[in-house]
Amino acid sequence: MIRSIILFLLILLFPVKSFTDISQITYPIDTHDGQVIETCIGFFVDSGKDTLTNYGSNENYSVTFTSSDEEKPFLSVEFIFFDLGPGDYLYVYDGGSSDAPLLFQATNDELTGVKIFPTSDSLHFHFESSPSEHGRGWWADIRCYEICELFAADITTNLQTLKLCPDTGPVTLIAEAYYKSEAVVYDPDQIEYQWYYNGQAHTGATLDHEFYDPGAYPFHINIYDPVNNCELDFYETVQVGTIPYFAGTQPNRDTICAEDPIILTGVANMVTWTGFPTSVHDTVPIPDGTTESYVSTLTFDVFEEDDILESEDDFGRICLIIDHVDQSHLRFELLCPDGSQVMLKDYGGVNANLGEPVVYDNVTPGIGYEYCFTPTPEYGLMNHTTPNYHGYTDQAGNYYANAAYLPEGTYTSYESLENLTGCPLNGTWTLTVTDNTPTSNGYMSGWNLFFHDDFYPDSLIFTPEVVSEIWYDNGNPLEGNPATAIKDEKGDYEFRFEITDNFNCTYDTTVYVNILPLPEAEIISYHQVHDLTFCEGDSTLLTVNPVNNDGYNWIYQWYLENTQLPGRTYDTLMAKETGTYRVDITDTISGCLASVEIEITDENCELQIPNVFTPNYDGINDYFEIINLEHYEKARIIIYNRWGDKVFEHSNYYGNWWAGEGAPDGVYYYVLTYERLGVKRRAHGVVHIVR
Repeated sequence: MIRSIILFLLILLFPVKSFTDISQITYPIDTHDGQVIETCIGFFVDSGKDTLTNYGSNENYSVTFTSSDEEKPFLSVEFIFFDLGPGDYLYVYDGGSSDAPLLFQATNDELTGVKIFPTSDSLHFHFESSPSEHGRGWWADIRCYEICELFAADITTNLQTLKLCPDTGPVTLIAEAYYKSEAVVYDPDQIEYQWYYNGQAHTGATLDHEFYDPGAYPFHINIYDPVNNCELDFYETVQVGTIPYFAGTQPNRDTICAEDPIILTGVANMVTWTGFPTSVHDTVPIPDGTTESYVSTLTFDVFEEDDILESEDDFGRICLIIDHVDQSHLRFELLCPDGSQVMLKDYGGVNANLGEPVVYDNVTPGIGYEYCFTPTPEYGLMNHTTPNYHGYTDQAGNYYANAAYLPEGTYTSYESLENLTGCPLNGTWTLTVTDNTPTSNGYMSGWNLFFHDDFYPDSLIFTPEVVSEIWYDNGNPLEGNPATAIKDEKGDYEFRFEITDNFNCTYDTTVYVNILPLPEAEIISYHQVHDLTFCEGDSTLLTVNPVNNDGYNWIYQWYLENTQLPGRTYDTLMAKETGTYRVDITDTISGCLASVEIEITDENCELQIPNVFTPNYDGINDYFEIINLEHYEKARIIIYNRWGDKVFEHSNYYGNWWAGEGAPDGVYYYVLTYERLGVKRRAHGVVHIVR
């Protein structure tokens, strides 16, 4: 499937028309079978002659290419497209015949994108196809080169990468020159290397440099091969990644009840490095908008003179770092160099903080959150966004419980960013923030402005990308982001969010969650703690018994079979029906809720008192055993003979059954007294002994 997709894309990228350009000759292998072709330009193709027509069955063709230009003696063949069927092979030899060294025995798409240089003056090709399924063949570009056109070099480091982490420290840059064709004779030891950085020169293939701070470090290097009189002169840039910040990384609540899910959301805000100013940093109070506004500018001169915003997609983002007591009092506007303007946010909407402001004075700056406007926003208009709620202590030491605030992130601009179409990138951009209420406090801590990355020179801007992210709970990885954790026990827990960027740099942050205990209790009845059996006519008082505290701050709600019992909001309940009784217990201090259940089942508890038993020790009916007596308490029995003499008595008769010891066969009278849930009862009758 993947191979088919690749072939389809190659066909789209290289349509047949471009491959059959009449200004360049094609060399089908069947037409030129057995020939030696001297050329420096053209296309080497299969017998199908394009990328849509299959070659034939049982083909067996050969052709040799060699350079036709003495000044460009080095030949190359680059396969732009290659698709052979099963059992079909193109053999490539480093020389003028199949006796030369074999370079490739290729099938399927194995030569797609491969550029071949011979070590001799020729390349020989031999093709064989099978009788069955075939592919679309190949399309290869033939070129010849002067020796210095093949002179090239790679720049690496002892860390095998030009993308480094901050504080990497000393690094060795390594230059290695070579020729793309092995046919070129040269002496690597004779090649001369000259580095230039910050006005300083250094000779040699290696250069030691220290890298600590984020940024782009361009190195100019000149390489000269005196043997072949070839020279390279180019720049290579080492990038040291920026350090992300984790604003927005948080649990759904920083204080939560045991057994409730903790939703952990990790946000890695990747920082763009630029070699020119893109942001303003000035922590200043937002003026009273009835007299003046906050006005700040950024000026750019690094873009091409004709670079303009052709659509809103060319606009990257504008971000404000701001704290304010009420977003509904604010208006944000952006003015571009040609006078075009867009309103990013208007007055009105929900009453909510931006960031963590100091509400009670306009002297102490709060903690600003970053709010951005972009063509691809996460949220809608600021005025329409539902606020979040949290508790925080401001920079002046005041605590606010359950404060409404708008989360950090990207928002939809009030007016379309298409209003900026046609704006030049170079020039002065102006941000205006107006507060229409004199008594509301807030601070601007800065702002930044970026356009689409394609506008920037590569050496002047880059942004690391997140390649992996994971949450850890006490060193154990959690799945997903957001991730979910559940804690059963009270206490303070920490969770670590870790990301790795495409510089292979790892960063992390830790969030803390306080777990509150649940109310812990049991339901007890008159004589049992756990499940209770009801007999006909029973009722019992159910009582909540606290386990882990005194229960003074608890409130209750009882349910029978998940149906709320109105008004049953105490720690006791008189149960008169069978079923599952549940009580929800809420701790009014912590707000945590727990549920406790007890099952009351119905059972036939009627006493079954026999009128005869046979104590002959045969294991059958040997005792005067009363069925269901276990459901009754304080079971006391007295047995008399026919003359009224007491022959047996026991105050706890259940399980202590009379076996008729010493009593002859005959009729006996019994009197049984017992209790059920505190109610006294009595039974009497006769029983016969028969042996």
